[in-house]
Amino acid sequence: MTTIQPILPGERYRLLDVLRGFALLGVLVANMATLSGYFFLTEEAKKAFSSYPTDHFISSLLLLIIDGKFYSLFSLLFGIGFGLQLQRSFTSGMNFPSLFRRRLLILLILGLCHAIFLYPGDILTVYALLGFVLLLFRNFSDKNLLRAALILLLLPLIQYAIMLGVHFVNPPLPKPAGPRMLDQMIQMFRTGSYLDIIKANLGGLIFGRYPDLLFTGRFFKVLAMFLMGFYIARNKIYAQVSAYRPLLKKVILGGVIIGIPCNLVLATMVNMSDYKELQPAGIIQPLAYAYGVPALCLGYAAIFALLYEKPAWKKRFAFFAPVGQIALSNYLLQSLICVFIFKSYGFAMEAQVGPTKLLLIAFAIYSSQVIFSHIWVRYFFFGPAEWLWRSLTYKAWQPLRKSRFSNQSIAVS
Repeated sequence: MTTIQPILPGERYRLLDVLRGFALLGVLVANMATLSGYFFLTEEAKKAFSSYPTDHFISSLLLLIIDGKFYSLFSLLFGIGFGLQLQRSFTSGMNFPSLFRRRLLILLILGLCHAIFLYPGDILTVYALLGFVLLLFRNFSDKNLLRAALILLLLPLIQYAIMLGVHFVNPPLPKPAGPRMLDQMIQMFRTGSYLDIIKANLGGLIFGRYPDLLFTGRFFKVLAMFLMGFYIARNKIYAQVSAYRPLLKKVILGGVIIGIPCNLVLATMVNMSDYKELQPAGIIQPLAYAYGVPALCLGYAAIFALLYEKPAWKKRFAFFAPVGQIALSNYLLQSLICVFIFKSYGFAMEAQVGPTKLLLIAFAIYSSQVIFSHIWVRYFFFGPAEWLWRSLTYKAWQPLRKSRFSNQSIAVS
């Protein structure tokens, strides 16, 4: 009987850590609008307290280069991690499906705790649920993986077209006027008790977050990026960047030619009501998303991969790596810091900070995480959340603290 063991220190590629660390910065910047409550304000309310002339520019810029691209990059990396674990199982003889399902179940529990107690915009539950679906693709050929990914990217567009047809055949009754629920929620986050906030998070997860994920077809998009990541891992593109240089240059060109124009369209349309109200013009949004967001995300990854081959850039990017090595802990820590800044039990700044200040706050939080991560990985093999996740997955407490003689790197899959 083969004993199942976690990945050993040193069985990793530094480029993947760098990309995780970079992705975590983008995820934080993108999440600040919802973590702070700014996203839930009306357009009139946003204009009323906006005191910086840069607010509109920054908001538009973030829509162009950040929103959607970095959860997609994290999804790509999750697929790569899946591929690496699957490849390792072939040589170790482990029962990979059983181990991976246990890993996903623990991630689902961590995600639910994160969503209910901290931030209902959690992505971990989505990854955990879709991870079970990802297992079904493990024996697909490379060609079929890419075909499936392409189909999945187009499904939100098809789904929206169907909803559009249903909407016009059977239009919903107009909603009665009354107090805006989101305004009441903002006030509760600003003044309510912690128990009130937990209840609101649970309600937001069930009646807000997941209906929105279904409406926007986010599950299809994330699974598509999983499959692309799996393809990358299977072909070891991350480990043979020089050999794949022509392909990566084409990916970058696609990010420029396809990604930037499509994301300009998305940035222009995002504040319009056509998409959410199922108007015919709204179909432009999922169309632009299907092509633009994955193209720009893959372009970012390709640029990093090619630059990382150069010694000077490898040195510049090194500060991202420790953040990426303990990415799960840092992701949870970002939410923990933000709820204390914005919720009632902290500084109660819910929906009172605009894009310029939010960007500065995000950079301050991330800078502190860079310092924290560099110190942490000097003394510990895993981040606290990673350590717990691994220990529960392998049903044995993993070594956490490095010995004074150890110079091994952290192993993260």
